Amino acid sequence: AVQKWRQETKARQDLEKDKISSELSFLKAQINPHFFFNTLNNIYSLTMFNVELAQKALHTLSRMMRYVLYDTQADRTPLSKELAFVQDYIDLMKLRLTDKVQVIFEQPNSLADVPIAPMLLLPFIENAFKYGVSTDEPSQIYIGIKQQHKHLEIEVRNTLFTQKRVMLDESNGIGLINTRRRLDLLYPANYTLKINEKTPDNEFVVYLALDLWWP
Repeated sequence: AVQKWRQETKARQDLEKDKISSELSFLKAQINPHFFFNTLNNIYSLTMFNVELAQKALHTLSRMMRYVLYDTQADRTPLSKELAFVQDYIDLMKLRLTDKVQVIFEQPNSLADVPIAPMLLLPFIENAFKYGVSTDEPSQIYIGIKQQHKHLEIEVRNTLFTQKRVMLDESNGIGLINTRRRLDLLYPANYTLKINEKTPDNEFVVYLALDLWWP
């Protein structure tokens, strides 16, 4: 009876792992494809007046696509690769911005290259660029990452604009609600996610504290 109970318990656990794995694959697949199409259009425009910058942007985009297509197949990736991907994303997004937008990206001075679930940080940053940018008014996007070995803290702040209402679960792009679901699956009881939809400084703020243990 004990052996049968153990077998049934293991079968349930395996089934749950398979379900989690397939759900994570689905969530990772929802990365906004518009980003790549828009970036290619921007690079095409760049070729008209700045070939060198266009070549550099194309190289950055190919590096990002390689990360999305190959490095995200595993359950985890080195933190350095995830942050390099974030840096590439920011660099390409800045091609579309006017000088009215200030973007600040602060990374740890000394990085402990611990494993992290791939594509985990992008939705917070994608959200900031989607809602925190105006062509008319000055705005700021702040992305700060702090680390103490396996403990990671991420803060993303962006200026709020009344004409851009922040939707927490977008059909295009992963969305913050899906990201919370992914965190629940990957880091149960090992993360804190706080979202402040309007600070006194008129900013939308996302704060994530995460312990990067891996079973």
